[in-house]
Amino acid sequence: MIRLLGAVSLICGLLIVGTNLLTSARIRSNQETIMRNSVSELLPGAQKQIIYGVEPSGELKILPGLDTPGQRLFAGYDASGKLLGIVIESSARGYADLIQAMYSYSPEKQEIIGFKIVDMRETPGLGDRTRSDPDFLSNFKNLDTTHPATVVKHGSKKNPWEIDAISGATISSRAVGKLIATSEQDVLPVVRKNLERIEKGE
Repeated sequence: MIRLLGAVSLICGLLIVGTNLLTSARIRSNQETIMRNSVSELLPGAQKQIIYGVEPSGELKILPGLDTPGQRLFAGYDASGKLLGIVIESSARGYADLIQAMYSYSPEKQEIIGFKIVDMRETPGLGDRTRSDPDFLSNFKNLDTTHPATVVKHGSKKNPWEIDAISGATISSRAVGKLIATSEQDVLPVVRKNLERIEKGE
């Protein structure tokens, strides 16, 4: 019995490892395709994309793909090579789990001009409305970044850096506000520091 269980365990282990080896490359390729499509969605008209990795020193390095862990920036350029904007990844804990999102930033306007949640497990019909609610998403068409992003009670937005929360989904709305505000504080200074290099695509 012990030998039989040991043999079954060995076979199962080999099958798991083999499946992982056979599918990992395809999974990475699919993930990169999804990510690039998301960048194109957030930066309409982008014909070229460059992925930058943020080093601990605050410097940038061009990445060949998505395999490198850590903070990444996706710069999008039109056909003439002009920088259209930069897509930034960010995340924060919501009501149920981690909310992972991407937003597009215009250095020229100093505004967030697009937003997309790429993974979440919030309550259906409530927190998950942060992914699809048109009024909520309109917060990110021209969100001012010269002030920290602030989530306000639904219907009380007065300033261009405020995010109008979804009624009944305050926790999820605040989580989105937190991921934006944290990224503004940690990542946008890196973008501004390296902007000339990003504009040149170097």
